[in-house]
Amino acid sequence: MYSIVGILALIILFITNRDFFFCWTAPSPVGMERQPDGSNLPDESDLESAQQAQTQTQLTQTQRLYRAFLFGVFGFYLTDILWGFFDAHGLVGFQFVDTSLYFFAMSVALLFWTSYVVSYLKTSSRLGILLLVFGNIFFALELVAIVANIFLPILFWFDDDGNYQAGLARHASFVIQSLMFLCLSFHVLHVAYGSKNATQRHYLAIGLFGITMVIFIAAQIVYPQLPLYAMGYMIGTCLIHSFVVEDEKEVYRDELEKALERERGHMQDLMDGRKALKEALDVAQNASRAKTAFLSNMSHEIRTPMNAIIGLNSIALEEPTASDAVKEHLSKIKISAHHLLDLINDILDMTRIESGSMEIKNEDFSLASCLVYVNNIIESQCKEKGLDYECSTKGDVDGWYRGDAVKLKQVLINILGNSVKFTPAGGSIRLTVEEKSRFNGQVTLAFVTSDTGIGISEEFLPHIFDAFSKEDVSMTSKYGSTGLGMAITKSIVDRMSGQIEVKSKRGEGTSFTVTITFAESSDDKSNNAESGEQDAVQQVAIAKAEDGRKGLVANSGDGRTEGLADLKGRHVLLAEDMEVNAEIVVMLLRRHDVEVDVARNGKLAVQMFTEHPAGYYDAILMDMRMPEMDGLEATKCIRSSGRSDAALIPIVALTANAFDEDVKRSLQAGLNAHLSKPIEPDVLFNMLGTLIYAAESAGKK
Repeated sequence: MYSIVGILALIILFITNRDFFFCWTAPSPVGMERQPDGSNLPDESDLESAQQAQTQTQLTQTQRLYRAFLFGVFGFYLTDILWGFFDAHGLVGFQFVDTSLYFFAMSVALLFWTSYVVSYLKTSSRLGILLLVFGNIFFALELVAIVANIFLPILFWFDDDGNYQAGLARHASFVIQSLMFLCLSFHVLHVAYGSKNATQRHYLAIGLFGITMVIFIAAQIVYPQLPLYAMGYMIGTCLIHSFVVEDEKEVYRDELEKALERERGHMQDLMDGRKALKEALDVAQNASRAKTAFLSNMSHEIRTPMNAIIGLNSIALEEPTASDAVKEHLSKIKISAHHLLDLINDILDMTRIESGSMEIKNEDFSLASCLVYVNNIIESQCKEKGLDYECSTKGDVDGWYRGDAVKLKQVLINILGNSVKFTPAGGSIRLTVEEKSRFNGQVTLAFVTSDTGIGISEEFLPHIFDAFSKEDVSMTSKYGSTGLGMAITKSIVDRMSGQIEVKSKRGEGTSFTVTITFAESSDDKSNNAESGEQDAVQQVAIAKAEDGRKGLVANSGDGRTEGLADLKGRHVLLAEDMEVNAEIVVMLLRRHDVEVDVARNGKLAVQMFTEHPAGYYDAILMDMRMPEMDGLEATKCIRSSGRSDAALIPIVALTANAFDEDVKRSLQAGLNAHLSKPIEPDVLFNMLGTLIYAAESAGKK
């Protein structure tokens, strides 16, 4: 009888409460994992995971207590099943152990049922707390009774015939359990009185369970040989499952479905947001490319007529028949034209910096060459204005570093150019280069400039790096200031991860300190005219020239000064489609007795080069934008023509394309140098002389 009822009760228990028995984890019903890039943007797999999560169960603390109660009932049923087996085979010893476990499982089930009911009610009443205390006390007393029963039969015993005999402690245990169930039911029904709808129905079912158990326990006391206790649990758990668990599962499914719908909507919103962000990024990138193309075209279109204005003005200034009055007018035109060009360059530079399209290079460069370039420009400006200029190095400074030499020169020329502009005649300008620190292959250099100019007021100093900022609006007409130079300088220094500081006092002068960290050069490229062991910067000597000005001279290994090659009798091929630009270059070169052939497009330039014998042309000046074939393609054709002079002949880009990417494309195509229009005659002549001399030296080797 016990075994049959136990097996039936166990089967019903597993069928009705399988979710509780086999849900060992408590996964979140819906959730998204963070993506590898740190974002929470979902994809299709997240939606599938959310759908699968709908069937998962998340157990609360109350549900876990109910599951523990079910395991206690499971143990109780198991003892009933084993009791019938042991009784049928007369295994009294096993029956004793099984009965002891029977009482243990009974007390465990009651303990967890008490905890479950109090937790389910979610109240902190004194009665609920008292019931929890009594539940734990009863569990402890039951354990003591089970252990004591081994030595003194107070709960039960088996007579000589193997018949089960109930003790007084057993009856007391059942009475206490009945009282516990009754009190719990009373407590639940009391709470249910103030509840409504489904919650009230749940409370009534739980209260009815306790009353059912009281009835079956009382019957069990009267009929100890019948499995009435097990029947009470079987009916009670079915009651709880039908009216409490199933209702809660249905509510939970509804809430889960709503949460899933909300999550789907959230995921869809995120996916729509990601799509919108991608579209916005594409629009921004297209706008950036359009802006870069616009700036490049504007630069080219503006520089082309500026080249004609400045070039023809320079030629007119050298015209011997021009009167002094005409030359004075031409000089003013030259100043205004260069001011306009500076303004155009500053605006284009500022626009590129703000758009983030300015590139900082990282390549080996000669610090000595940078200083020579800067000093040649500043020195000539100082000579024209009657200023004293000096450049020096302090301490040990290497000849080669790794960084962006072009941007460094631009920073120094901007600062020193301002010093020249705002320092009256008779004043002085100084540039000092000093190594501040060296660690782990990184070298920090400080470039300090000082002048005895008009200085800057203390009130204006905080605004000196603001775009279009001017301390005095009259500076535009007096000094030709655009108000962009310092803003560009600060932006470049920031992009190079450097710092710039300024100190100034009105009427006493200004000092700038630019601190930039460069990497050590990967190759040892230092050289010296005598021993080849000194650094390149140590080859630069500050010497007093015959005219009283101070100049910076870079000595090369063979004693030849860079840029002074004789151009007389040289033969140059000019590729230029604009007639006025071609006319200007031809006039400038012929003033130095250079023979010039003009090709109106890149295709004709390639044809003229290949039709003449090797060595006929000493250099090629190549415009970039030409019909039929542009300068880059023409250069590639010349370099790949297979002639003996194809690889060595100097090819110089002479173009209005002035951006960094234009220079990069020129050098990648095989050009030796890139000169931007408007043409500076001295720069052009020095560049040609240098490249022709280098090509001839390489040819001799």
